[in-house]
Amino acid sequence: MTIDLALVRRQFPFLGREIDGRQITYLDSASTTPKPQCVIDAVARVYGEATANVHRGVHTIADEVTEAYEGARREVASFLNASPSEIIFTRNSTEGINIVASGLGLRPDDEVVLTTAEHHSNYLPWRLRAQTVPVTMAEDGLPRYEEVERVLSTHTRVLSLAQVPNTLGVIAPVEMWRDVARRRALPLLVDASQSSSHLPIDVRALDCDFLVLSGHKLLGPSGIGVLYGKRERLEQLSLYQAGGGMVRYHGEDRYEVHDVPQRFEAGTPNIEGAIGLGAAVRWLRDLGMEAVKAHSQDLGRCLVRGLQTIPGVTVLAGSAPLASRIGLATFVVDLPGFSQESVARLLCDRYQILVSGGYHCAHILHHRLRVEGTVRISTHVFNGRDDIERALAALREIASGLGRP
Repeated sequence: MTIDLALVRRQFPFLGREIDGRQITYLDSASTTPKPQCVIDAVARVYGEATANVHRGVHTIADEVTEAYEGARREVASFLNASPSEIIFTRNSTEGINIVASGLGLRPDDEVVLTTAEHHSNYLPWRLRAQTVPVTMAEDGLPRYEEVERVLSTHTRVLSLAQVPNTLGVIAPVEMWRDVARRRALPLLVDASQSSSHLPIDVRALDCDFLVLSGHKLLGPSGIGVLYGKRERLEQLSLYQAGGGMVRYHGEDRYEVHDVPQRFEAGTPNIEGAIGLGAAVRWLRDLGMEAVKAHSQDLGRCLVRGLQTIPGVTVLAGSAPLASRIGLATFVVDLPGFSQESVARLLCDRYQILVSGGYHCAHILHHRLRVEGTVRISTHVFNGRDDIERALAALREIASGLGRP
Protein backbone atom coordinates (compact mmCIF):
# COMPACT_ATOMS: atom_id res chain seq x y z
CA MET A 1 0.00 0.00 0.00
CA THR A 2 1.40 3.39 -1.02
CA ILE A 3 0.41 6.98 -0.30
CA ASP A 4 -1.66 8.72 -2.98
CA LEU A 5 0.18 12.00 -2.63
CA ALA A 6 -2.12 14.08 -4.81
CA LEU A 7 -5.18 12.90 -2.90
CA VAL A 8 -3.54 13.49 0.48
CA ARG A 9 -2.36 17.00 -0.38
CA ARG A 10 -5.87 18.09 -1.38
CA GLN A 11 -7.04 17.39 2.17
CA PHE A 12 -4.73 20.03 3.75
CA PRO A 13 -6.04 23.56 3.14
CA PHE A 14 -2.97 25.12 4.75
CA LEU A 15 -0.70 23.84 1.99
CA GLY A 16 -2.33 26.34 -0.37
CA ARG A 17 -0.84 29.27 1.57
CA GLU A 18 1.39 31.64 -0.37
CA ILE A 19 4.24 33.92 0.66
CA ASP A 20 5.06 36.78 -1.70
CA GLY A 21 2.81 35.23 -4.31
CA ARG A 22 4.48 31.82 -4.27
CA GLN A 23 3.05 28.65 -2.73
CA ILE A 24 4.84 27.44 0.35
CA THR A 25 6.72 24.17 0.75
CA TYR A 26 6.04 23.07 4.32
CA LEU A 27 8.92 21.11 5.84
CA ASP A 28 8.44 21.90 9.53
CA SER A 29 6.11 19.19 10.79
CA ALA A 30 8.42 18.33 13.70
CA SER A 31 7.42 21.74 15.10
CA THR A 32 3.73 21.37 14.36
CA THR A 33 1.67 19.73 11.66
CA PRO A 34 -0.97 21.17 9.34
CA LYS A 35 -4.44 19.74 9.84
CA PRO A 36 -6.49 17.74 7.33
CA GLN A 37 -9.95 19.06 6.60
CA CYS A 38 -11.62 16.30 8.63
CA VAL A 39 -9.89 17.58 11.79
CA ILE A 40 -10.90 21.17 11.07
CA ASP A 41 -14.48 20.01 10.50
CA ALA A 42 -14.53 17.98 13.73
CA VAL A 43 -13.43 20.98 15.82
CA ALA A 44 -15.85 23.31 14.01
CA ARG A 45 -18.76 20.93 14.69
CA VAL A 46 -18.11 21.13 18.43
CA TYR A 47 -18.25 24.91 18.36
CA GLY A 48 -21.12 25.18 15.90
CA GLU A 49 -23.39 22.29 16.86
CA ALA A 50 -22.35 20.72 20.14
CA THR A 51 -21.39 23.28 22.77
CA ALA A 52 -21.70 21.52 26.13
CA ASN A 53 -19.49 20.22 28.91
CA VAL A 54 -18.58 16.56 29.37
CA HIS A 55 -19.31 14.19 32.26
CA ARG A 56 -21.54 16.84 33.88
CA GLY A 57 -24.60 17.75 31.82
CA VAL A 58 -28.03 16.17 32.02
CA HIS A 59 -29.33 17.23 28.62
CA THR A 60 -29.16 15.65 25.18
CA ILE A 61 -26.32 17.74 23.76
CA ALA A 62 -24.18 17.14 26.85
CA ASP A 63 -24.73 13.41 26.32
CA GLU A 64 -23.69 13.75 22.66
CA VAL A 65 -20.52 15.65 23.48
CA THR A 66 -19.55 13.27 26.29
CA GLU A 67 -19.97 10.35 23.91
CA ALA A 68 -17.87 12.11 21.25
CA TYR A 69 -15.16 12.89 23.83
CA GLU A 70 -15.06 9.33 25.11
CA GLY A 71 -15.23 8.11 21.51
CA ALA A 72 -12.01 10.04 20.87
CA ARG A 73 -10.45 8.30 23.86
CA ARG A 74 -11.44 4.94 22.39
CA GLU A 75 -10.02 6.00 19.01
CA VAL A 76 -6.66 6.94 20.54
CA ALA A 77 -6.63 3.73 22.60
CA SER A 78 -7.18 1.66 19.46
CA PHE A 79 -4.46 3.63 17.65
CA LEU A 80 -1.98 2.62 20.38
CA ASN A 81 -3.48 -0.84 21.08
CA ALA A 82 -4.31 0.23 24.62
CA SER A 83 -7.40 0.15 26.79
CA PRO A 84 -9.45 3.38 26.98
CA SER A 85 -8.98 3.33 30.77
CA GLU A 86 -5.21 3.70 30.16
CA ILE A 87 -5.57 6.89 28.10
CA ILE A 88 -5.37 10.24 29.90
CA PHE A 89 -6.00 13.41 27.93
CA THR A 90 -3.42 16.09 28.72
CA ARG A 91 -2.44 19.45 27.22
CA ASN A 92 0.61 17.97 25.48
CA SER A 93 3.53 15.56 25.92
CA THR A 94 5.13 17.99 28.36
CA GLU A 95 2.22 17.74 30.78
CA GLY A 96 2.14 13.96 30.41
CA ILE A 97 5.78 13.64 31.42
CA ASN A 98 5.28 16.06 34.31
CA ILE A 99 2.35 13.99 35.60
CA VAL A 100 4.58 10.93 35.70
CA ALA A 101 7.64 12.73 37.06
CA SER A 102 5.67 14.35 39.88
CA GLY A 103 3.65 11.23 40.64
CA LEU A 104 6.50 8.78 41.15
CA GLY A 105 7.68 10.36 44.39
CA LEU A 106 11.26 10.88 43.20
CA ARG A 107 13.90 12.11 45.63
CA PRO A 108 16.78 14.49 44.85
CA ASP A 109 19.35 11.68 44.85
CA ASP A 110 17.30 9.38 42.59
CA GLU A 111 18.51 8.98 39.00
CA VAL A 112 16.70 9.03 35.66
CA VAL A 113 18.52 7.53 32.68
CA LEU A 114 17.95 9.18 29.31
CA THR A 115 19.92 10.52 26.31
CA THR A 116 21.51 13.85 25.46
CA ALA A 117 19.17 14.10 22.45
CA GLU A 118 16.03 14.46 24.56
CA HIS A 119 13.71 17.42 24.10
CA HIS A 120 13.55 19.79 27.09
CA SER A 121 10.15 18.26 27.88
CA ASN A 122 11.78 14.88 28.52
CA TYR A 123 14.70 16.36 30.42
CA LEU A 124 13.65 19.23 32.67
CA PRO A 125 10.69 17.50 34.43
CA TRP A 126 13.15 14.84 35.62
CA ARG A 127 15.92 17.31 36.36
CA LEU A 128 13.65 19.32 38.65
CA ARG A 129 13.07 16.28 40.84
CA ALA A 130 16.08 13.97 40.50
CA GLN A 131 19.49 13.48 38.88
CA THR A 132 19.56 13.03 35.10
CA VAL A 133 22.08 10.50 33.79
CA PRO A 134 22.46 10.47 29.98
CA VAL A 135 24.22 7.81 27.99
CA THR A 136 27.14 9.17 25.99
CA MET A 137 26.94 9.98 22.30
CA ALA A 138 29.02 9.61 19.16
CA GLU A 139 30.79 12.58 17.62
CA ASP A 140 27.85 13.23 15.29
CA GLY A 141 25.31 13.29 18.12
CA LEU A 142 23.93 9.76 17.80
CA PRO A 143 23.27 8.44 21.34
CA ARG A 144 25.10 5.30 22.36
CA TYR A 145 21.87 3.57 23.30
CA GLU A 146 23.68 0.33 24.04
CA GLU A 147 25.32 1.94 27.08
CA VAL A 148 22.04 2.06 29.01
CA GLU A 149 22.83 -0.83 31.32
CA ARG A 150 26.32 0.48 32.04
CA VAL A 151 25.02 3.80 33.42
CA LEU A 152 22.46 2.23 35.76
CA SER A 153 23.14 2.40 39.49
CA THR A 154 21.42 1.55 42.73
CA HIS A 155 19.87 5.04 42.55
CA THR A 156 18.25 4.55 39.13
CA ARG A 157 14.47 4.89 39.34
CA VAL A 158 13.29 5.53 35.76
CA LEU A 159 14.38 5.07 32.13
CA SER A 160 13.00 7.65 29.69
CA LEU A 161 13.73 8.21 26.01
CA ALA A 162 12.29 9.57 22.78
CA GLN A 163 11.31 6.89 20.30
CA VAL A 164 12.48 9.39 17.66
CA PRO A 165 14.46 12.41 18.90
CA ASN A 166 13.21 15.65 17.38
CA THR A 167 16.77 16.63 16.38
CA LEU A 168 17.95 13.37 14.85
CA GLY A 169 15.07 11.58 13.14
CA VAL A 170 16.57 8.24 14.19
CA ILE A 171 14.36 5.45 15.54
CA ALA A 172 15.64 4.53 18.99
CA PRO A 173 15.96 0.89 20.14
CA VAL A 174 13.10 1.13 22.62
CA GLU A 175 12.96 -2.65 22.98
CA MET A 176 16.57 -2.73 24.17
CA TRP A 177 15.81 -0.19 26.91
CA ARG A 178 12.61 -2.02 27.81
CA ASP A 179 14.49 -5.29 28.33
CA VAL A 180 16.97 -3.52 30.61
CA ALA A 181 14.12 -1.89 32.53
CA ARG A 182 12.37 -5.24 32.98
CA ARG A 183 15.49 -6.93 34.34
CA ARG A 184 15.77 -4.18 36.97
CA ALA A 185 12.02 -3.77 37.62
CA LEU A 186 12.23 -0.12 36.55
CA PRO A 187 9.52 1.87 34.76
CA LEU A 188 10.14 2.95 31.16
CA LEU A 189 8.61 6.10 29.67
CA VAL A 190 8.59 6.56 25.89
CA ASP A 191 8.26 10.02 24.36
CA ALA A 192 6.37 9.39 21.11
CA SER A 193 5.88 13.06 20.21
CA GLN A 194 7.76 12.71 16.92
CA SER A 195 7.17 9.03 16.21
CA SER A 196 3.43 8.71 16.73
CA SER A 197 2.41 10.07 13.33
CA HIS A 198 5.22 8.33 11.41
CA LEU A 199 5.33 4.83 12.90
CA PRO A 200 2.73 2.29 13.96
CA ILE A 201 2.79 2.08 17.77
CA ASP A 202 1.64 -0.90 19.79
CA VAL A 203 2.09 -0.27 23.50
CA ARG A 204 1.39 -3.91 24.26
CA ALA A 205 4.25 -5.02 22.01
CA LEU A 206 6.54 -2.24 23.26
CA ASP A 207 5.62 -3.17 26.84
CA CYS A 208 6.45 0.35 28.00
CA ASP A 209 5.01 1.59 31.28
CA PHE A 210 4.19 5.08 30.05
CA LEU A 211 4.02 6.79 26.65
CA VAL A 212 3.24 10.40 25.75
CA LEU A 213 2.30 12.21 22.56
CA SER A 214 1.13 15.66 21.47
CA GLY A 215 -1.88 16.18 19.23
CA HIS A 216 -0.44 19.08 17.26
CA LYS A 217 2.41 16.87 16.00
CA LEU A 218 -0.13 14.20 15.03
CA LEU A 219 -2.16 16.29 12.54
CA GLY A 220 -4.48 17.23 15.42
CA PRO A 221 -5.23 20.43 17.35
CA SER A 222 -2.90 22.22 19.73
CA GLY A 223 -3.46 22.03 23.47
CA ILE A 224 -4.29 18.33 23.52
CA GLY A 225 -2.01 15.42 24.30
CA VAL A 226 -2.06 11.89 25.61
CA LEU A 227 -0.48 10.07 28.51
CA TYR A 228 -0.74 6.31 28.16
CA GLY A 229 0.10 4.25 31.20
CA LYS A 230 -0.34 0.69 32.26
CA ARG A 231 -3.32 0.79 34.57
CA GLU A 232 -1.40 -0.49 37.58
CA ARG A 233 1.27 2.15 37.01
CA LEU A 234 -1.29 4.97 36.70
CA GLU A 235 -3.02 3.86 39.90
CA GLN A 236 0.30 4.14 41.76
CA LEU A 237 0.91 7.77 40.71
CA SER A 238 0.10 10.47 43.23
CA LEU A 239 -2.35 13.15 42.12
CA TYR A 240 -0.95 15.84 39.86
CA GLN A 241 -3.74 18.37 40.43
CA ALA A 242 -7.24 18.41 41.89
CA GLY A 243 -10.54 20.08 41.11
CA GLY A 244 -13.85 19.51 39.39
CA GLY A 245 -14.38 16.44 37.27
CA MET A 246 -11.85 14.21 39.02
CA VAL A 247 -13.67 13.81 42.32
CA ARG A 248 -16.45 11.28 42.98
CA TYR A 249 -17.42 12.63 46.40
CA HIS A 250 -16.37 15.73 48.32
CA GLY A 251 -17.69 16.28 51.84
CA GLU A 252 -16.44 18.12 54.88
CA ASP A 253 -15.24 14.86 56.36
CA ARG A 254 -13.52 13.32 53.33
CA TYR A 255 -13.27 13.15 49.55
CA GLU A 256 -13.05 10.33 47.01
CA VAL A 257 -11.47 10.67 43.57
CA HIS A 258 -12.49 8.88 40.42
CA ASP A 259 -10.62 5.90 39.03
CA VAL A 260 -8.14 6.44 36.21
CA PRO A 261 -8.25 8.04 33.73
CA GLN A 262 -10.66 10.70 35.11
CA ARG A 263 -8.68 11.19 38.30
CA PHE A 264 -5.97 12.89 36.19
CA GLU A 265 -8.35 15.08 34.16
CA ALA A 266 -9.27 17.81 36.62
CA GLY A 267 -11.35 20.71 35.35
CA THR A 268 -13.08 21.19 32.03
CA PRO A 269 -10.89 19.43 29.45
CA ASN A 270 -9.99 20.51 25.93
CA ILE A 271 -13.13 18.91 24.54
CA GLU A 272 -12.80 20.11 20.95
CA GLY A 273 -9.09 19.25 21.01
CA ALA A 274 -9.75 15.67 22.07
CA ILE A 275 -12.45 15.23 19.44
CA GLY A 276 -10.16 16.75 16.81
CA LEU A 277 -7.35 14.41 17.87
CA GLY A 278 -9.73 11.48 17.52
CA ALA A 279 -10.45 12.59 13.96
CA ALA A 280 -6.71 12.90 13.22
CA VAL A 281 -5.79 9.41 14.39
CA ARG A 282 -8.80 7.97 12.58
CA TRP A 283 -7.61 9.68 9.37
CA LEU A 284 -4.10 8.25 9.81
CA ARG A 285 -5.41 4.76 10.53
CA ASP A 286 -7.54 4.90 7.39
CA LEU A 287 -4.42 5.88 5.45
CA GLY A 288 -2.57 2.91 6.97
CA MET A 289 0.29 3.36 9.42
CA GLU A 290 2.52 0.87 7.63
CA ALA A 291 2.13 2.95 4.46
CA VAL A 292 2.80 6.11 6.45
CA LYS A 293 5.98 4.56 7.88
CA ALA A 294 7.22 3.44 4.46
CA HIS A 295 6.56 6.90 3.03
CA SER A 296 8.36 8.65 5.88
CA GLN A 297 11.38 6.37 5.67
CA ASP A 298 11.61 6.84 1.91
CA LEU A 299 11.65 10.62 2.39
CA GLY A 300 14.24 10.23 5.15
CA ARG A 301 16.59 8.30 2.89
CA CYS A 302 16.14 10.81 0.08
CA LEU A 303 16.71 13.75 2.42
CA VAL A 304 19.82 12.48 4.19
CA ARG A 305 21.48 11.19 1.02
CA GLY A 306 20.88 14.54 -0.65
CA LEU A 307 22.15 16.60 2.28
CA GLN A 308 25.32 14.52 2.48
CA THR A 309 26.19 15.47 -1.11
CA ILE A 310 26.18 19.23 -0.40
CA PRO A 311 29.63 20.65 0.44
CA GLY A 312 29.64 22.43 3.79
CA VAL A 313 26.58 20.60 5.14
CA THR A 314 26.97 18.24 8.11
CA VAL A 315 24.06 16.01 9.13
CA LEU A 316 23.58 15.19 12.80
CA ALA A 317 23.58 11.43 13.49
CA GLY A 318 24.81 10.95 9.93
CA SER A 319 26.31 7.63 10.95
CA ALA A 320 22.88 6.12 11.69
CA PRO A 321 21.66 3.54 9.16
CA LEU A 322 19.23 5.02 6.65
CA ALA A 323 16.80 2.20 7.41
CA SER A 324 16.41 3.47 10.98
CA ARG A 325 15.35 7.02 10.07
CA ILE A 326 12.06 8.81 9.48
CA GLY A 327 11.65 11.83 7.21
CA LEU A 328 13.50 14.25 9.46
CA ALA A 329 17.08 15.51 9.45
CA THR A 330 18.95 18.21 11.33
CA PHE A 331 22.13 19.68 9.94
CA VAL A 332 24.67 22.50 10.03
CA VAL A 333 25.37 24.68 7.00
CA ASP A 334 28.94 26.02 7.16
CA LEU A 335 28.40 29.50 5.77
CA PRO A 336 30.59 32.28 7.22
CA GLY A 337 28.57 35.17 8.57
CA PHE A 338 25.33 33.21 8.67
CA SER A 339 23.72 31.66 11.75
CA GLN A 340 21.65 28.54 11.27
CA GLU A 341 18.54 30.60 12.07
CA SER A 342 19.54 32.91 9.21
CA VAL A 343 19.78 29.97 6.84
CA ALA A 344 16.29 28.85 7.85
CA ARG A 345 14.96 32.36 7.41
CA LEU A 346 16.57 32.65 3.98
CA LEU A 347 14.89 29.42 2.91
CA CYS A 348 11.56 31.02 3.79
CA ASP A 349 12.12 34.55 2.47
CA ARG A 350 13.79 33.65 -0.81
CA TYR A 351 12.45 30.18 -1.59
CA GLN A 352 9.17 29.97 0.43
CA ILE A 353 10.45 26.77 2.07
CA LEU A 354 9.44 26.55 5.73
CA VAL A 355 11.89 24.75 8.05
CA SER A 356 13.21 25.20 11.60
CA GLY A 357 16.43 26.84 12.70
CA GLY A 358 17.94 27.06 16.18
CA TYR A 359 18.27 24.66 19.11
CA HIS A 360 14.91 22.88 18.72
CA CYS A 361 14.45 22.65 22.53
CA ALA A 362 17.52 20.39 22.69
CA HIS A 363 20.22 22.62 24.17
CA ILE A 364 22.13 19.80 25.84
CA LEU A 365 22.74 18.05 22.52
CA HIS A 366 23.90 21.24 20.81
CA HIS A 367 26.17 22.17 23.70
CA ARG A 368 27.77 18.73 23.66
CA LEU A 369 28.32 19.04 19.88
CA ARG A 370 29.60 22.61 20.28
CA VAL A 371 27.34 23.95 17.55
CA GLU A 372 25.42 27.22 17.69
CA GLY A 373 22.15 25.89 16.39
CA THR A 374 21.14 23.70 13.46
CA VAL A 375 18.66 23.67 10.58
CA ARG A 376 15.92 21.03 10.62
CA ILE A 377 13.85 19.71 7.74
CA SER A 378 10.92 17.53 8.76
CA THR A 379 8.40 15.91 6.45
CA HIS A 380 4.98 14.32 6.68
CA VAL A 381 2.48 12.34 4.63
CA PHE A 382 1.69 15.31 2.35
CA ASN A 383 5.34 15.80 1.37
CA GLY A 384 6.97 14.08 -1.57
CA ARG A 385 10.38 13.78 -3.13
CA ASP A 386 9.61 16.92 -5.13
CA ASP A 387 9.57 18.90 -1.85
CA ILE A 388 12.88 17.36 -0.81
CA GLU A 389 14.50 18.14 -4.15
CA ARG A 390 13.31 21.73 -3.99
CA ALA A 391 14.83 22.16 -0.54
CA LEU A 392 18.09 20.50 -1.56
CA ALA A 393 18.40 22.74 -4.64
CA ALA A 394 17.90 25.83 -2.46
CA LEU A 395 20.46 24.62 0.07
CA ARG A 396 23.01 23.99 -2.68
CA GLU A 397 22.62 27.60 -3.77
CA ILE A 398 22.86 28.89 -0.21
CA ALA A 399 25.87 26.74 0.68
CA SER A 400 27.70 27.90 -2.42
CA GLY A 401 27.03 31.53 -1.55
CA LEU A 402 24.63 32.09 -4.44
CA GLY A 403 21.66 32.35 -2.14
CA ARG A 404 23.06 35.27 -0.15
CA PRO A 405 20.83 38.36 -0.09
